[in-house]
Amino acid sequence: MQGGTVVRSAPYTAVIIGSKCPGDETLSSIRRAERLVLQSHVRTLDCTARYRAPPHSSQLPGPTLRAYSVKKDVIQTRPASSGTLLNSFCGTGPFPPPALREQSAGLSKALSAEYTRAVRQVEGNLRRQAGRINEAATRLNHQKEKLEKLLRSVRTALLVNKKTTEERTRRPATETEKDEADFLLCHEKKGLNELKWNLDVLLKETLTQIQTLTQSSRWLLDCAFERSRVIELLPQKGPPSASVHPSISPLSLEPDPSGPFTPECKEVLESSAAVLQTSKLHSRRIEQVMCDVIKKQAALHQSVNEGLLQKIAQTQSLQQRLTMSSAATRQAIYRKKRQMQCASYSHGRALGPVSSGDLFCRERINRPIVQVYERHPTFQLPETRLLAQGKAMLKHHLEREEKTVGELQDVHLQLEDDFCVKRESARVDSAALRLRRMNTSHIFV
Repeated sequence: MQGGTVVRSAPYTAVIIGSKCPGDETLSSIRRAERLVLQSHVRTLDCTARYRAPPHSSQLPGPTLRAYSVKKDVIQTRPASSGTLLNSFCGTGPFPPPALREQSAGLSKALSAEYTRAVRQVEGNLRRQAGRINEAATRLNHQKEKLEKLLRSVRTALLVNKKTTEERTRRPATETEKDEADFLLCHEKKGLNELKWNLDVLLKETLTQIQTLTQSSRWLLDCAFERSRVIELLPQKGPPSASVHPSISPLSLEPDPSGPFTPECKEVLESSAAVLQTSKLHSRRIEQVMCDVIKKQAALHQSVNEGLLQKIAQTQSLQQRLTMSSAATRQAIYRKKRQMQCASYSHGRALGPVSSGDLFCRERINRPIVQVYERHPTFQLPETRLLAQGKAMLKHHLEREEKTVGELQDVHLQLEDDFCVKRESARVDSAALRLRRMNTSHIFV
C-alpha cells in the first residue's frame, strides 16, 4: 500500500499441475493475506486521528458512573467487565487513546464524588430526621411539664376537697346529716380521682414516648455518624463533570450494604417515621385530654361551690324565719303575761282582802239586808254563787295561761337554739366556701 492505493494480485487462471494439496495451501494463504490487508485498510480509513484528550473530557460515559444498584424499574448500569469500560474509552479506534490514564483518573474521581454526594444526601436526611425527632421530643417535654402541672392542680383540688369535707364535719350535731353539698363533694372526689388516674396513665405513656423518641434520635445520629465516617475516606473537593450528577435520590434506591443507602439506614428511617407519626398522634391526644380534664375539673369545682352557696342561702333563709318566729313567740309571751296580770288582778279582787277586817260593810255576806232576805226559804241571793264561780274561772284561766306561757317560753328557747345552730352551720359552710375560693388560684393554673 503506497500513497493510499491498495496493491492487489493479478488475476490468474487456475491450472492444476501435479499434486493438488500444495496449490490449495498456497491459495488459502493468498486469500487470507488479501482479507487481512483489506480489513486493515478499512479500519485505517474509519479510525479517528490521534489526539491527546483533556483529563476531564465531557466524553466520559455517564451511565457507567452509577455503580450501585437501583430499583427494579431502573436499569443496572454497572459495567459488566473492565473490557467493556475500556472499549467505551477507545470509542471506534483500534487501540486505547493516549489520554487513557487521565480519563481513568477522572472517571474514578467522578464515581467517588457521586458516591460521596449520595452518602452526604443520606447523611443529611438522617440528620434532618433526627432534628424532627428532637423537635417532637421537645414538644412532648413541654406537654409533659403541662401534664405535671395539671396533675398537681388535680391533687391540690383533691386536698381542698378533703379539707372541705373535714371542715363540714365541724357543724353542730343536729346538722351532721348528709345533704346535697355532701353528695356533691363525694361526686367531686370521685371525678377528681378518675381524672388523676387518667393523667397518671397519660404521663407514663408520655415518658415512654419521650424515651422512644430519644432512642430513635440516637439511632439516627449513629447511622449519620457512620455515613460521615464513610465520607471521610473519600475526596472532599473537586467538581465532577456535569454528566455525573445523580438524577435519582439515594433514598429511592434499593438498600445496598456497599452503597450509600444501607439497609440499616432504611430500617432506622422507617422506624423513626413510625415513631414520629405516633408522637404526633400522642401529642394531639394529650391536648384533647388536657382540655377535657380542665373543663371537667372546673365543672366539678363550680358545682360544689354552687351547692355550698345554695346550702348557705337555705340556712340563712331558715335563720330569718327562725328570727321572725322567735320574735312572734316572744310577743305572744309578753301578751299572755299581760293577760295573766289582768286575770290575777281580777282574781285578787274576787277573793277580796286578806283580812276580813278590811272588808267594807257593803261587801260582807252577813250584812243586814242579806240576812233579812235569807230568812225567806224560797229566796236566795246569787252573790255567793257568782263569787265562787268567778274565783274558780279566774283560777282556771290563770293556770291555763301559765301553762301556755311555759309552752311559749320552751318554744322560744328552742327557736333560739335552732337559730344558733343554723348560724353556726352557715358559718362553717361559709368557711368551707372561702377555703375553696382561696385555693382557686392554686387549682386552676
